[in-house]
Amino acid sequence: MIIEFGLAVDWVESLKDYPEKDFFEPTVKGKWSVSEIIAHLAYWDSYVLEEILPRIKQDADIKSIEFQKLNDQASEYALSGVSEVSLIDEFINGRKELVAKLNNKSDAEFFVQFKINGEEIDPYAGSPFSIYSYISSFIWHDHHHKNQIVEFFNSKYAQDYQVK
Repeated sequence: MIIEFGLAVDWVESLKDYPEKDFFEPTVKGKWSVSEIIAHLAYWDSYVLEEILPRIKQDADIKSIEFQKLNDQASEYALSGVSEVSLIDEFINGRKELVAKLNNKSDAEFFVQFKINGEEIDPYAGSPFSIYSYISSFIWHDHHHKNQIVEFFNSKYAQDYQVK
């Protein structure tokens, strides 16, 4: 699972191959740009690393930030003038740090059950919150956003080649 979570580094790194102007264009009218998606992923990685992982203990009840608040902060940052390369590098460095922290966890620590905002069941996994279920939902989340980005670049460059 940790290996799969770390694979996002490679596909995000590959985004440096595209023109920077495309990076800041909405993927679909009224939706986020690639830059906003990458910032969104980076902000969530940072939040998990700094706020969630340190608080995970058996039966802990962790107060989580409102999703929209963090998403809005990420979007604002992505459109603040940060460069494509800087944003990609920030994501890569953060994901690598999070993966390293996860690699230092024991198997038992991956299945410690905790609550988030009083909820015992992870709505995305349908099972009790644990590092395992929590990171598994982020892997799904990565794939969801990767698909949005792939579809965007495939529609833009369909005649030249297909993104994988």
